[in-house]
Amino acid sequence: MSIRVLHIIRSLHRSGAERICLDICNELYSRKNIEVLLVSMSEVNEYEELTIDIPFKTINSKVFPRISKKSIIEIDEFKKVIDEFNPDIVHSHLFWSELLSREYIKPEIVYITHCHDNMVELNNFSINTLLNKLSLVRFYEKKWITRKYLNCNNYFLAISKHTQKYFKTVLPKKIANNVILLPNAINLAKFKLKSKRAYSLSNSKLKLINVGSFYVKKNQQFLLQVIAELKSRNIDVELKLLGDGPEKSNLINQINDLKINEQVKLLGKVADVENELFNSHIYVHSALYEPFGLVLVEAMAAGLPIVSIDGKGNTDLISNNYNGFIIDKPDISLFTEKILSIANNENLYKHMSNNSLKFSDNFSIKNYTTELISLYKKILEKKE
Repeated sequence: MSIRVLHIIRSLHRSGAERICLDICNELYSRKNIEVLLVSMSEVNEYEELTIDIPFKTINSKVFPRISKKSIIEIDEFKKVIDEFNPDIVHSHLFWSELLSREYIKPEIVYITHCHDNMVELNNFSINTLLNKLSLVRFYEKKWITRKYLNCNNYFLAISKHTQKYFKTVLPKKIANNVILLPNAINLAKFKLKSKRAYSLSNSKLKLINVGSFYVKKNQQFLLQVIAELKSRNIDVELKLLGDGPEKSNLINQINDLKINEQVKLLGKVADVENELFNSHIYVHSALYEPFGLVLVEAMAAGLPIVSIDGKGNTDLISNNYNGFIIDKPDISLFTEKILSIANNENLYKHMSNNSLKFSDNFSIKNYTTELISLYKKILEKKE
């Protein structure tokens, strides 16, 4: 059975959803009887190394629903791609590609929504919807896209139990059962640590690392406070922050205010994240909301214990005293204590590091793609 799969995404900025989309497409391209095409709605491509080998197109198409003005519907280039490639599956990533790809529906196509997070556009109506302009716009967008979902063969891939529950709650009952749990995966070969880790705080600088865009919800400011706390305890510590974003200037100001310039390194967007992980001791995660956490799996594949705030979706990944610690809320003192409890105990460090390596084996992109292809086939057979 040969399958033609079109993946569509808004852009290829360096971020988690874009990365998993590219990893899936590259792995699909290597499989027999699978034709794949990746379509981006933007010329932005910060992953050129991952689009070299796969069929890849950029298009100038977009759909923007508007309440008070005429909605923008420019889909000619998208229609041309669909008609020429004639896909069996359209697999969409992130909300703007949802809007575009469902504007030209064909009954013979199966549509897959990759639920990278709890799409705020799908929130249920509440009294606050009427009181907030942005919430009202989003609710209008929900009505728009929901009509499309109901008029096509639409399925939803949830990346965590928390996200699965959310989609089952916000979607119409008619399609709520089409939400399927399939956690994301990584290229294990790239991130896998080749030898077991050992660490002792007594004879080494404590090297912490965090990877993520600099947005308020990622909460890197909290990590800076943790570093200040560690410094106050005379711990020789270093924190590397990999990423960029609108909060960068605020982070720099806070680093200066806390006088931790020597302890914190802002490395920007890094192509070889794995090398930075290999050269670190503990991965620290501060996001207030985390739908899944690909970076957590990458860190575990590199053998790193994790200390994290509970972001809902990441509770599927971290077990206390097994591969790290996950705390209920941002508590500087408690977060610091969890870091030190790992760093001060060589046996615990080895235990968590080994378990991180073992747990990461569950998230191989090769196994994921095999399961995804099986799912594609099952859905296509059901349609027939």
